[in-house]
Amino acid sequence: ASHAVAACVPPLGVADRRSEGHHRGGGNRSARGFCSFGGKRHRKCRPVWTDISVVVCASPRKCDLYDVSDDLTPYHVAWGWQKAILEARLASLSLEKDETVSGDDTHDEEGDTNTRHPLGHRDCVLLVQHPAVVTLGTGSSLENLKFDPGAADAPFQVFRTERGGEATYHGPGQLVLYPILDLSQRTPDLHKYMRDLEQVAILAMTTLGVRNAGRVAGLTGAWGTRVPDDETGVVTENEEAVSEDEDGVNNSQTPHKVAAIGVRARRWVTYHGVALNVDVDLSQFQYIVPCGIGDRPVGSVAQLLLGKAGIVSSSSGSTDPQHDSNLDSAGARGVGADAKGPPPDAELMERAKEALLDAFQVVFETELVNKGGPPFVA
Repeated sequence: ASHAVAACVPPLGVADRRSEGHHRGGGNRSARGFCSFGGKRHRKCRPVWTDISVVVCASPRKCDLYDVSDDLTPYHVAWGWQKAILEARLASLSLEKDETVSGDDTHDEEGDTNTRHPLGHRDCVLLVQHPAVVTLGTGSSLENLKFDPGAADAPFQVFRTERGGEATYHGPGQLVLYPILDLSQRTPDLHKYMRDLEQVAILAMTTLGVRNAGRVAGLTGAWGTRVPDDETGVVTENEEAVSEDEDGVNNSQTPHKVAAIGVRARRWVTYHGVALNVDVDLSQFQYIVPCGIGDRPVGSVAQLLLGKAGIVSSSSGSTDPQHDSNLDSAGARGVGADAKGPPPDAELMERAKEALLDAFQVVFETELVNKGGPPFVA
């Protein structure tokens, strides 16, 4: 069986509905101390995990890591890697099952070389950055693209993938984590898996200093609020920002979507994953309705830490929610995939990578084994 879960909308209608009550991201504090956003005003919550590097998992299972995030990997290349690893993992699991039935279970977890552990022998994680590109889910509406993908002057190449959900942008300054995990050896529940990926992003965002990292009830992904500047009110240790716009909305506390989630699984082995906006060019989101959500801002770790507002992009236009000014048609750094601008902050990207991988190990109780470079696939 194959299951897809929506990338950016409440994941309804998947084959396994055993934990349907968890599919919306929840409106309560999670077990690890993070709170969701509800209503227009949001009290500060102080996460339990402030330094995830001190968390040690007892006897963790191992997971191979292929980190190529220092370079830009074309989307179709990483997509091909995922599918090749998925096939290898399924074949390995089938072989392990046959060996277990025959009583010849000789697998060894100690060796970490590619010779002793060929691709697919155990779970894998890919960490990448992509050049500017837009992806769609298997049932995505083209109405959430604000350009003709078939036109010669289309700002981006567009890929329709196997995942659920709507239009998503990938580009430099965004870290994308693609886990190929056997959920049958963990918890065979895609909704729980989605919440776990959200928690990975939430932990990483918190480590990086994002305020109120958490969830928004009814929406998938990880969200955070920006550090307010002097015009919107300064948040101190014991008080909330109180400056409001004309509609009574506390701008500094408006949740921004920082991480998008989208997965698919075959026989409980996952692929696709989570994309974390670290220092991405937010103006590029003006070309789509991000995740089909046209009334909520998209943000990045860098933008939130600087106290700047994100971008709200609907079918009718793209607006800076802080100043209510429309972006020009070329965007802040240029047009689409040809946009030119300052590169992502290298130091922040490195810290974000470390935080994201540490968070993954904590949430999934696993030890990542760095294999170095891209996976070797035929």
